[in-house]
Amino acid sequence: MPCAPTSLRRQLGAPTDTAVARRINPPTRPKNIPDTEYAELTLAMRTGEDPGAVFDALVVRGQIRLHPTLGAVTEALATEAAECHREGRPVAVVVDTRDQAASLGAAIRGRLVAAGRVDDARVVTTRAGQRIGIGDRIATRRNDRDLEVANRDTWTVVAVSRHGALVVTPAAHVPETVTPSDSRDRLLPADYVNRYVELAYASTAHGVQGDTVPAAHLAMGDSTGAATAYVGMTRGRQTNIAHLVTEDITARVRCGDRAAGARALVGDDHPRRLLPSLAPRRGPHARRRRPPDGRIFGRSCGLSAD
Repeated sequence: MPCAPTSLRRQLGAPTDTAVARRINPPTRPKNIPDTEYAELTLAMRTGEDPGAVFDALVVRGQIRLHPTLGAVTEALATEAAECHREGRPVAVVVDTRDQAASLGAAIRGRLVAAGRVDDARVVTTRAGQRIGIGDRIATRRNDRDLEVANRDTWTVVAVSRHGALVVTPAAHVPETVTPSDSRDRLLPADYVNRYVELAYASTAHGVQGDTVPAAHLAMGDSTGAATAYVGMTRGRQTNIAHLVTEDITARVRCGDRAAGARALVGDDHPRRLLPSLAPRRGPHARRRRPPDGRIFGRSCGLSAD
């Protein structure tokens, strides 16, 4: 069985890093996951209890998928998501950044166009360069009371005008907390579409927080944090899968490295006083380096970070 790499153990650690916060607000088992065994496992993700064991359990359950190359991760996610959309099965694809979501969304859209599920003949091209046509799943990214839309609402395009406006209907799966609580169509003017509409085939953790779908897939890369990992691995009611590059696993396995394991669990950003006996020894003039916030996993899963 693979041993949990240092960075992955941190990603499967607690999004809230203080024991005090956990005592004040103890985590509860997610209600959206009927599998009680997995629901209990997600509690360990939140509390940071033995991340190595969490990783091993996910491997045994088949919830870690390894890929030989970075491109293979993108290919697998795009193929899986496109198949779900073709069959009308809601799916969450969670990535680290909006740039990654745009890149993967374009790959998913390309497969849907090829399958005849999205029209690419009459399209609107947004300021960000995204092509949007009938059948596309989109998100509105700015609150507008007059248009009756809100940030991160999701829609399906049902008509495209010559002047760049879109007629949209609430997506098949709509969280209860978002604006389109009814099935009425909305007309999005061309200027709004150009500036505040984007494809919604993949999303950051912020975009799917509070959502529940049958299946969720998480692309774990060098900027995936523990909070993102937890959100991405708890959106699916029946299925939650993390996708990683095999090279990242084999290159970063550090079985028995107690210092590395402890640093991974509490995070490199924490004061060294938390790990007085495990902190690495440094020379008197050694430069102390800190990774950028959240960049904790070596390589990107084929998707560029911000």
